[in-house]
Amino acid sequence: MRTLQPLLLGIAFFLATTAFAASPFDGTWRPDPERADPNGKPDEYVLSGGNYQCRSCTPAYAIPADGQDHPVTGSSTYDSLSVKIVDNRTISRVAKKSGKTVAETRATVSADGNSLLEQQTLFFMGPKPIELTSKSTRVGQQRAGDPAISGQWRRVESDLTNHDEDTTLHVAGQTITMTDRMGRSFEAKLDGTDAPYKGSPEFTSVSIKLINPNTLEESDKNGGKVVKICTWSVDADGKTMHARFDDLHGRIQKQTGHKIS
Repeated sequence: MRTLQPLLLGIAFFLATTAFAASPFDGTWRPDPERADPNGKPDEYVLSGGNYQCRSCTPAYAIPADGQDHPVTGSSTYDSLSVKIVDNRTISRVAKKSGKTVAETRATVSADGNSLLEQQTLFFMGPKPIELTSKSTRVGQQRAGDPAISGQWRRVESDLTNHDEDTTLHVAGQTITMTDRMGRSFEAKLDGTDAPYKGSPEFTSVSIKLINPNTLEESDKNGGKVVKICTWSVDADGKTMHARFDDLHGRIQKQTGHKIS
């Protein structure tokens, strides 16, 4: 799955010689829908002979489409998957870790066979389930006789259905506070020292380093080890923020967000 990665918007403070002004990062921010690279590698699914394959997944897998749990190796998020054929245009997938459901997906192809809607519920990103909707278009033509899901699909956009990544930021002096609708939060100094990261199954601590008045670097950690580096930059208009995520394994993502209040 394109699993969706979480958008934690950072905060900077204005360095004044005599007084502090409101930070351009203060407020509530909403990530824009994520739009895929139109030249990027498409997703590829195959349903044939009672088996389901995801050739583009990491890791790629092939399991029986019988609605039963089957072991899958190579993922830190899940260790088993089940695929069920709901009807001739719809399948459902369930991912589990140690017997516990971590993600549920319903994938439905449009009547003309050219569009794919995937609705996911993710249970591993925070203290409450997160709902994600993704839309894709078919690459090439559907082969005669193939099930509707089979083929290559290019992601058009993905977005959190209930805007659970809305993030509220505030700075007081040299301290940043962050809360989001997923139930995650932290309060940290802007000098790079560690602070507890609350409500996240991925991170236990965080440090924030100010790069310039409109840019900061956030290091998310687990057990004291950096596992993700995020760079945040706010435009001069104070309404648009740009994010760059590096998971330190060669996967880099970029996204924008806008201030909503």
